[in-house]
Amino acid sequence: MDIPYIQIGLHFNTDQCTETCPPLLEYVEGYVNPDKNDGIVLAVMPMNDYANAEDFFMRAFGKNMRYQYRQVEKDGYSCRPLSVTERNNRLNELYAINTSASERQGGAMNETYFEYPKPMDQEKCPYHFHKVYGVFSPDNIWIGYLDLLLAGNWAATIHILGHQAYLDSCKKGSYMVGLWFCMVTDIFINHPSVKFIQYHMMNVGNPGLQEWKKRVGLQPALIIP
Repeated sequence: MDIPYIQIGLHFNTDQCTETCPPLLEYVEGYVNPDKNDGIVLAVMPMNDYANAEDFFMRAFGKNMRYQYRQVEKDGYSCRPLSVTERNNRLNELYAINTSASERQGGAMNETYFEYPKPMDQEKCPYHFHKVYGVFSPDNIWIGYLDLLLAGNWAATIHILGHQAYLDSCKKGSYMVGLWFCMVTDIFINHPSVKFIQYHMMNVGNPGLQEWKKRVGLQPALIIP
């Protein structure tokens, strides 16, 4: 199969960039510099493949997954973006998610997950910033999150993690698929300049993770700046 090349625009050095932009751009550039990463196949979702969030939901998710997600939603689980202030006010819950399992995907968790999380600064540049999406239990406990870095027309998923106890008990983690849908919906509505969403590399991870990537619409791609 021929893997497509995608040309992206990160909006380097705009007149609205601030001191927080360079480290964000450096992180993303590590994926897009073909001289460094020639041949690295990323997992990418092209937003233009879908008309809107509902089109994505109906086409990317299978019938069983759509049913399970709606059942989880009916049970009272919810997903939404968190403001920087709310995220910083709920660090104990974030720490509980990060430390809820010593191993995931067949490997030991990085030791950084066991450090107490630090408050996040509010980035002021409209082109380069983080955004956090959360899953909440029926009693409003924060039980999963997706940490997204937006840079121009590119959005890179840095972390997506659920509390292990809820993953084990809540329809095999269907709410985490709902978290991805929440993020995609927000991108369509509030960040239409984003044309591609990336989650790490396509062929990295155990079979369960590989299946999850396909289930949420990710495809193999190579990118150039």
